[in-house]
Amino acid sequence: MLYLMTSTIEEANLAIERATNPQIPLLKMSLWAFLFGILTDWNALKNIFLKGNFRVNWLVVPSVLLAIISFIPRMYWVKWFSIDIPFFIEMFLLAETQILLTALSGILLVRSFNGNQN
Repeated sequence: MLYLMTSTIEEANLAIERATNPQIPLLKMSLWAFLFGILTDWNALKNIFLKGNFRVNWLVVPSVLLAIISFIPRMYWVKWFSIDIPFFIEMFLLAETQILLTALSGILLVRSFNGNQN
């Protein structure tokens, strides 16, 4: 999974340097990071699927919002906010920060469906 994320980052950087369409590699990178975040909390996945402890709690709202925000490619943040980028939006311009936030949204999504909260 980490290899796929790294190769996709390289693919996105190459597309940005060549001035081609980097949206597809950036979306793939976000998808791999989201899946990595989901698989990181494997105990909760085991609890949900094997033991049947499925219950939705309040974490589903922030996890879905964070996933939506972090799946937006970084060139759109620059396009929407142009030169006057606020500090809280500036964090989405770095690929590493965007990957971390996307993985965090995957972890939060799994925890929002876990019925056994320890």
